[in-house]
Amino acid sequence: MNFVEPSLRNQALATERFGRDVLGPIFAEFAHRLWMFQYYFPAAEDTTLLFCARGGMRLRLLYEAFLAATGLPAPMPHDDLMISRLVAARTCLAAPGRALIEELGREFEGQTMAEVAHVLAQDPAIALEEAWHRPFEGAAFLELYRSAAPGSVRLREAVARQDGAFRRHLAGRCAGRGQVILCDTGLYGSTVRLLRDGVPDTRWFAAQFARSNYKRFATPHFDVTVGLSVERDGYCPWNARTSVLRFWHLVEAVLEPDLESVKSFSDELEPRSNLEIAGWRERIALDRTGLFAGALSYLETFSPAGLPDLEQTAERAWRRLRQAVIWPKITDLEILTLAPRARDFGRSEPVHQFPDGASISASLWREGALLQRYRNKGRLGLVLLEAIHAGRFLRRRFAKPRG
Repeated sequence: MNFVEPSLRNQALATERFGRDVLGPIFAEFAHRLWMFQYYFPAAEDTTLLFCARGGMRLRLLYEAFLAATGLPAPMPHDDLMISRLVAARTCLAAPGRALIEELGREFEGQTMAEVAHVLAQDPAIALEEAWHRPFEGAAFLELYRSAAPGSVRLREAVARQDGAFRRHLAGRCAGRGQVILCDTGLYGSTVRLLRDGVPDTRWFAAQFARSNYKRFATPHFDVTVGLSVERDGYCPWNARTSVLRFWHLVEAVLEPDLESVKSFSDELEPRSNLEIAGWRERIALDRTGLFAGALSYLETFSPAGLPDLEQTAERAWRRLRQAVIWPKITDLEILTLAPRARDFGRSEPVHQFPDGASISASLWREGALLQRYRNKGRLGLVLLEAIHAGRFLRRRFAKPRG
C-alpha cells in the first residue's frame, strides 16, 4: 500500500482544484471562442483546423471535451500537426526572408553558425568548413548555406530531406484543403509567420490562446493571427487577462505534455516525427502537476446550461489568476512552482522557473521569485514591482510619437 504524506496530498488536491476552478473556466471560454471563430470563418468548406505540437495538442483535448460536453458540432475537420518553429524555419531556407533571419538571430544570439546549421539539419555529424564556426550573422549564414563547399552541400541535402518529409506530413493533414488555421498557445506567432513565407501555396491563419508582440519584430502576420483569450503587447495593471503575460511559463507548463518538441521526421511516404514515440497519444493527457487534469475535468463536466454565463464565469477566473500571479500568497507559490521545461528550437537544455543563484529579474515568474526569496518582506517587493509595471505601461500609453 502506497503511503502519501498528508501535506503532499493536500497540495496535490489544491493544485488540481486551482486547475479546475481557475484554469478550467478560462480554457472553456477559449474553446467556445475557438468554436465561434471557425463557425463564422469564410470558406470553411476549404479550411482545416490543425492543432500544433506540443501545446496545441492539449488545447485539442480541451476543445474536444468542450464539444462533447455541450453537444456543439465541430464546424470543420481538425487534426494534430507535427510542427515547431524549427520545422517551420526549414521551410524558408530555399527562399529565406526577414522572418527566418530574425528568428534565427534572436534564438541563437552569441552562438556560431555551425551550431545553427547542426540544429536545422539535426545531424551533428555533418563536417562544416572553418567559416561556419564564426558567430552567427544573417547575411554570412545565408552565403555559406548557398555555397558549393562540401559541408554546405551536405547541409542542404539534410535540410531538404527533413523539409520534404514535413511537407508530405502537412499534405496528409490538409487533405486537399487550401486554407489552414493553426491552433497553438502563442504568443508572437513565429510558426505561422514562417510558414507563410515557406509554404505560400497554402493560405495560413492562426487562432492562438494569446497574441503578443513581445519580440518587437515586424508583425505582417498579425493580419491573420488572433489571440482568442488575450491580445496585448504587454502587461496592463488593470486588465486581468494580461497578467498571464507576467508568467507565460505557466500556460506553457500546463499545456505542453511530457513529449519532445518536433525536431525531425522519418524518411517514409507517411513520415513520423520524433515526438510520435510509443504511447505518445496517451502521454498527452498525463499530468504531473495536476493543473491540466483539473482544467480538463472542468471541461468534461461542463454543461450547455453554463454557456450563457461562460464569459462572466471566465472573467471571475481571470481575476483570480491575476491575484495568484501578481499578488501571490504562499499557497499560490506552492501551487504554481513548476518543474523545468525543455528549451525549444531543437534544443533540450532545461529552462528553470527560478534559476539557482540568479537574480529575481532572471526568473520566469518574478513575483513568485520575490515571495520565495523574501517570505516576510516579499509583499513590499510585490507592491514596488507592480508600481514599476504600472509606470512602464503609462509611459508607453502616453508617450509622444516620434517625428
